Amino acid sequence: MRSILFLAFLAAATPAAAQTGTGAATQQPAAAEQGAAEQALMKLDRELMDTTVSGDRSLFERTALDSYVFVNPGGGIEEGTRPPSGPPAKFESLVSEDVRVRVHGDTAVLTGRATAKGRLGSGRDISGQYRYMRVFVRQQGQWRLAATSIVPIEQPRPTP
Repeated sequence: MRSILFLAFLAAATPAAAQTGTGAATQQPAAAEQGAAEQALMKLDRELMDTTVSGDRSLFERTALDSYVFVNPGGGIEEGTRPPSGPPAKFESLVSEDVRVRVHGDTAVLTGRATAKGRLGSGRDISGQYRYMRVFVRQQGQWRLAATSIVPIEQPRPTP
């Protein structure tokens, strides 16, 4: 009788042991999925930078949520996806570095540093280095841009 109880206990415990033994295996697909999401978002970030330089707003309009929020380098807040009033900024180049993505379920935060060469529509030079943050949300399997914030990196001033 004891051996039957022992075998019954062992049989009942085996599926649980097998499930806990595969914990690392279930983490691998999750890690692979997260890695794929990070790569996809870094690619999307690069494409958004490239289309900003080319002046093509179609990718932004397809990707940004209707409730998109932009905190501009001057501290102003712009909402929605329609182009800002007035002449748009023109960029010769936007080079990003130090780009990192943090995925939290269906939300991701991308940060980076960008070196810009360009001018506002008014002609004011806006070339320099900036830190930026983009917030993405995944809706129906697609990453959508929810918010962007851009902050100028102040260069140290030479002391007289």
